[in-house]
Amino acid sequence: MHATPTDTRAVIAERTAELLAWAAQAMAPGLEAGHELAEQLMVSSDGGKVFRGRLLLATFEAAGGGDRLPAEQLAGALELFQTAALLHDDVLDGSDTRRGRPSAHRAFEQLHREAKWPGDSAAYGRAGAILAGDVALVAAMRGASVAARRAGDTVADLFDEMAALVTAGQHLDMRVAAAPWADLGSLERDIRAVMRAKTASYTAEFPLALGAAAAGADPATVVALRAAGLPLGVAFQLRDDVLGLTGSPETTGKPVGDDLREGKRTLLVWHALAHGDRAERDAVHAVLGNPSATAEATATAIAAIGSSGALAAAEREISAQAGLARAALTETLDAPAPVLALVDAAVDRTA
Repeated sequence: MHATPTDTRAVIAERTAELLAWAAQAMAPGLEAGHELAEQLMVSSDGGKVFRGRLLLATFEAAGGGDRLPAEQLAGALELFQTAALLHDDVLDGSDTRRGRPSAHRAFEQLHREAKWPGDSAAYGRAGAILAGDVALVAAMRGASVAARRAGDTVADLFDEMAALVTAGQHLDMRVAAAPWADLGSLERDIRAVMRAKTASYTAEFPLALGAAAAGADPATVVALRAAGLPLGVAFQLRDDVLGLTGSPETTGKPVGDDLREGKRTLLVWHALAHGDRAERDAVHAVLGNPSATAEATATAIAAIGSSGALAAAEREISAQAGLARAALTETLDAPAPVLALVDAAVDRTA
């Protein structure tokens, strides 16, 4: 019996809550510190799209199903892995908000300030968010380990590989962010490498592979699904980048143009700088990496990215990459419809 999307979300939330409860119990001897971390993790793990967990469970069913519990545990673990990544990402990017709420490091910073504790409130906030992310990662690895006891070592091996690759991708993202904009040829290659290692891996490649492995699929199927996940992950990231410029803050949970003001290296910005005219390039550079850029300057930069053809190019690539993913999934899975529905939702979303 297949779970409905609503049921699937509830199941994933339940498995995630179980892992958070385990983490809270494990941290109990830490008294207030453990409580503080657990409370923030509950907030940080709430409100997401749970796309990755849903994709894992849909693939599990499409690959033959079977004992559903380990697949559910993996889905919960995957969502906590996402929480860990976001907590760390927000610290590295200096982001003020996440999902319409203060980011974890800002929440910890405010706690320190309101308590009037001595020391640097901002430093306390960053440390708290990093440690909360570490706890989320430990809980995620716990979930994968428990699932592997029933589903086999392949799922543990895949989860471990994913964690290592995403960590390397995060570091590469930092290196790319520190690189000059002058060498646009190398920059495009590096941006695509980040998309592959940091986003495509844990957004699509490994959720597809983990779902199939939990269903007992043969190694060739797991490999084929990993390959199908790469173009899907690229399409997902490109949609994120487009929404970062054109989406509504009420639906995305982040201010419009935040990526620009943070200086984030995206294919949209690369395209504007590589193919835009002088006025378009100047408008983008005026905001890029400038956290104090005005709303007017940000709007001008976004318009310049659009007029450079970057948004149109991104839409073409989203369509092409999603098409590659759909074709590969249709060829690999016997009953791909639920997985394809999630592909459509991922690439056509508005948040």
